[in-house]
Amino acid sequence: MNRALLVGINKYPTQPLNGCVNDVEDMAKFLVAKCGFAMNDIRLLVDERATKDAIIERLGWLLTGLNSGDRVLFHYSGHGVQVPTRNPQGEADGLDEAICPVDFDFTDAHTIRDKDFNRIFSSIPAGVEFIWVSDSCHSADLSREVLKKGEQPKSFAVPADINWRLQTALQRGIHPIGFQRAASALNLALISGCKSDQTSSDAYFGNRANGALTYYLLKQLQTANGLSMSLTDLVAAVNTALNQAHYSQQPQLEGSASIKAKAFLAH
Repeated sequence: MNRALLVGINKYPTQPLNGCVNDVEDMAKFLVAKCGFAMNDIRLLVDERATKDAIIERLGWLLTGLNSGDRVLFHYSGHGVQVPTRNPQGEADGLDEAICPVDFDFTDAHTIRDKDFNRIFSSIPAGVEFIWVSDSCHSADLSREVLKKGEQPKSFAVPADINWRLQTALQRGIHPIGFQRAASALNLALISGCKSDQTSSDAYFGNRANGALTYYLLKQLQTANGLSMSLTDLVAAVNTALNQAHYSQQPQLEGSASIKAKAFLAH
C-alpha cells in the first residue's frame, strides 16, 4: 500500500509564504510520475483548509491500517516555531518545536508540537517505509539571519511576550527536544530543512517560488541515481547542492537506521 499526506501553507493571515503549495504539488506529481503512487494514494491539504484539526484528521488516515512493506510519506511545508511552556507557578520550564497550521495562534488548540508527533507516530509498525519531510524551521533567533533577496525564513516570528518567555527559557539552559531528537526513537526517517539553529528558506528559483529543501530534494531525486541511493547519501547530496547554490541551511536526516540505509520510498 502507498499513502502520502502533503501539507503546504502559504496563506498565513499575518506572515504569508510563497512556495509551500508549489512544494507539495511538485512532490505529488513526482510520486505519481516516478514512485508508482496513484493519485488516489495522495492527499493534499493546503492554505485555509490546513487547520490543526484537519491535519490531525488526515494523519489518522495516513496511519490507519499500515503493515510491513507499505510506503508512506508525510511532507509538511510551512512555518515552524518554538513554543515555550510554563509550570503551575508560571515559570518558563520547557520549549517545544512545533509546526504552524494555518490557524496557528500560540495556543494548544492550534499548535502541533514535537511531543504530539512523537505520540502520533509511535504507532508506525516495523517494516513500513515511512518518510517525514519537514520543510520548515523553528529557531527563536532566525530573524537575525540575513537572507538572500526574495527569500523568507520558514519560522513564525513571535510577539514580544512570547519571545520574552523563549529567551527566559534559553537563559535557564532549557532547549527543546525537537523533531530531530524525537524522530531518532521512531520507526521513520525525518528529512528536515536545516539544523535547529538555522533558517529553512522560502525562495525563488527562476520566477517560481519553492522551499529550498523541497526544490533541491526533488532535483536530486530526479537525477540518474536519485531513486537508488540511500537516504543518507541523498541528504548528503542535497546538502552539497544547497552549499553550491550559497544557501547556509544544512538539511538533517534522523530516525530509523534501517530506513536511512534504504532509498527514498524503496519498494
